[in-house]
Amino acid sequence: MSDAKKSETRKIDPRTLKRRDVMIDAARELFCEHGLAGTTLEMITAEAGGSRRTIYELFGNKDGVFEAVIRDCTGRVTSVMAGLELTDLPLRAALIHYGETLMTLLTTPDTIRYMRLFLGEVPRFPKLGKVFYESGLMTGRKFIASYFERQMAEGNFPKADPKQAAVFFSSLVKADYDIRQMSYIDWEPQAKDLHSHVIAAVDMFLRGYGIQPGDSHADRSPIKPELG
Repeated sequence: MSDAKKSETRKIDPRTLKRRDVMIDAARELFCEHGLAGTTLEMITAEAGGSRRTIYELFGNKDGVFEAVIRDCTGRVTSVMAGLELTDLPLRAALIHYGETLMTLLTTPDTIRYMRLFLGEVPRFPKLGKVFYESGLMTGRKFIASYFERQMAEGNFPKADPKQAAVFFSSLVKADYDIRQMSYIDWEPQAKDLHSHVIAAVDMFLRGYGIQPGDSHADRSPIKPELG
């Protein structure tokens, strides 16, 4: 969440904040069922309580509610990814842990439902597509790019463009799983398949940067900076 959003949230009293969360939860399910155009403010207030005035005060309008839903859904994923403890893990183990966590989150039925909803509305509401991209995909890439930057500084990863490394790594890990799930209704990958896929993607990524997955460099503990 941006500093502006945090500041905005802090100004809302706890009861109003709870009401806002209830409205977001109700709106998310209504949008998934009826789409943005097919969902009215009356439907949201009927489900969540409150009034149109409350929606105007908290979100501005229906597009504002939809943007809040996008930020809430993407925020749930990015907060989990940002909370991962990778620092003390060997490079290969850290990337596998990150990849498995990411793919587990991205392939849940709820995540796929929300992705179908958001992407389906992008042609009509380009601004909201930008919100979805920047609050979701770009936030996750910034996190893993920062990780690569630290590993480069500590000598655990070859010097390169950390942002480009993040793009390559994310693309290999995601592969076509999200598109396949959105296209193949009721298809869901198994945990063992995701595990095998992530390991293969991580090893391919490391080889691309000249690191053999089985060597001591990839599996050794991170270099700790000397104190003093």
